[in-house]
Amino acid sequence: MKNVIILLFCAVALVMTSCTLSNEEKAEKLVKETLKGYLYHPDSYEPISTKVDSMFIDVTTIEPIMKISDDIKDLMSKINRCKRNIESAESSMDIFAPNGYSSQYSRGEAKSDLDKYTKKLSEQLVSLKENVVKYHKGEFTGWAVSHRFRSLNGTGSITIPGEMIFFCDKEFTTCGGYEVDKFENFAKILKAVDEATSDEDIIDYFREDSFLL
Repeated sequence: MKNVIILLFCAVALVMTSCTLSNEEKAEKLVKETLKGYLYHPDSYEPISTKVDSMFIDVTTIEPIMKISDDIKDLMSKINRCKRNIESAESSMDIFAPNGYSSQYSRGEAKSDLDKYTKKLSEQLVSLKENVVKYHKGEFTGWAVSHRFRSLNGTGSITIPGEMIFFCDKEFTTCGGYEVDKFENFAKILKAVDEATSDEDIIDYFREDSFLL
């Protein structure tokens, strides 16, 4: 009787072990469901490889950081335009002095806009740095999944490889993904902010990245 009980216990344990999915299998299952709303032809989806790593970040900060970064680039472009307008107005004032009223007005308007955009830029830089600090959570928050796959393109004529990184919760119940190229650009922003010793260093990064000379 004792031997029968031991055999039953071993059989149950074996069944339970065989039914337990690995993290990679859990990730692939969740990623496949997530990609249904992303791919042109979900039925053509074919996984190639999946790598799962523990993550220690706050994924809710990723979208805000990307949005703030775009806002910073836009503000820098507007600031440059204001500076050019001021220079143009001042040149006109020199040419048409002492009656360059129109140029004086244009310069005043451009300076007002410059002050407004410069203030907004300072605010966005503060917000960017705050979100980057939050991003580095420092405690286990879930799983980062690097996933390569194949699927048909938009016309359904060519099978193309894809590579994305997904961020899944601890239980593999929800996740969000980004194309690798997009996330690599995001990582460059993080690196620039982490290594910056001043706001000017961050501005220089965006200036070079956006060719805002």
